[in-house]
Amino acid sequence: MNINEDQIKKILNNNLGVDYWIFELGVGYVYESSPPNIRHSAPYLEYGKKLWDLLEPEIHELICDKDFPKDWLNELLEGDIRNLILGIVSAVTAKYDIGLGIAIPIAALVIKKGIKDFCKLRFQNNNEKVDIRTIIKNSELRS
Repeated sequence: MNINEDQIKKILNNNLGVDYWIFELGVGYVYESSPPNIRHSAPYLEYGKKLWDLLEPEIHELICDKDFPKDWLNELLEGDIRNLILGIVSAVTAKYDIGLGIAIPIAALVIKKGIKDFCKLRFQNNNEKVDIRTIIKNSELRS
């Protein structure tokens, strides 16, 4: 996994807020299943919001244990921010089999919201599980 220093700096840049990363999530979503060298014009912010609405409870379950970060994440909170970002990105890419174009914005959104605050969020318990991999691979939000 190759996350460079510029990407780390962008995540930590206070001028790049949640809307920026929602937009980037939409861009990552559109290009995730696209052939190389293809350019798109799409409502990236809209797609990013839709995808984040689906992902947010899933990411919460992945990194939080009720109101607190899971132990593996707690250990990373005490160390270098780069390792924290890499830990979140690694967990997300492993669980959903997605590229960095989606995983980095997800990590950025969690960090921008504050991990401890993110873990305190409440989501409606929906028994119907959403297959995030299928939604991303089949570009289902675009229909």
